Amino acid sequence: MAAVDAFQFHVKFPGSLDYIPAVRKYVSETLVANNFDPKFTYRSEIIVDEICNNAVCFGCVTVDAIVELTCTIHGDRIEFLIKDEGGREDDLKRLTEAIRRKPKRVYAQEAGGRKGSLGLEIVRMLSDEISFEVDPNNLTSVRVVKVREEDDGHAEDEDETD
Repeated sequence: MAAVDAFQFHVKFPGSLDYIPAVRKYVSETLVANNFDPKFTYRSEIIVDEICNNAVCFGCVTVDAIVELTCTIHGDRIEFLIKDEGGREDDLKRLTEAIRRKPKRVYAQEAGGRKGSLGLEIVRMLSDEISFEVDPNNLTSVRVVKVREEDDGHAEDEDETD
């Protein structure tokens, strides 16, 4: 069987929370058009919402800040790459610590509202891989991979010969 090429798109938007619902809807409709099931699509919307919110709230420090979301859709997974201008030093330190921390249940009271890592913990629960890097110019990139679940009828069955 021939390998399916990846479909990729980029969305750039101003560092404002007002743009996130439209970005989330665009990602959702694109996944539906690529035959991803409603459950996968909904969970991907939550991931997009959280990573875009974090980029705007913690990574946009100037009034003309731009956030860039790149989505690469493969037959069995989607990869999100979100880039922002970096944020303040303490925000970068918290991001580093939150990504390196072992997954645990975090409740809103523990996270202290939006300043905590609740959103990142939700992304971690819904995704299969999460990583980040900060380049020499302080540009922050967060990469999230969500793999299509095998029980949704779209993944290849490898164990049917048993």
